[in-house]
Amino acid sequence: MEKLKPGRNNQEDRMNFVEFWAKYVKTHPDEVWSKQQKMIIDSQIINTKNFKLSAKEYLKIKKEDFR
Repeated sequence: MEKLKPGRNNQEDRMNFVEFWAKYVKTHPDEVWSKQQKMIIDSQIINTKNFKLSAKEYLKIKKEDFR
């Protein structure tokens, strides 16, 4: 598998990742990449349960509106 190439800026990094991931999904069985996605999603869900701030408090720190 080829390595992810760095971009010159954030947008190029993101586009390189999209292309990298699309190639990966096309060249690996569903069982392989879907397990990886499950691990990422599950870890994010677990992490939200350990997050000490409420959504309102978090957005206040970021100076964004809570709707």
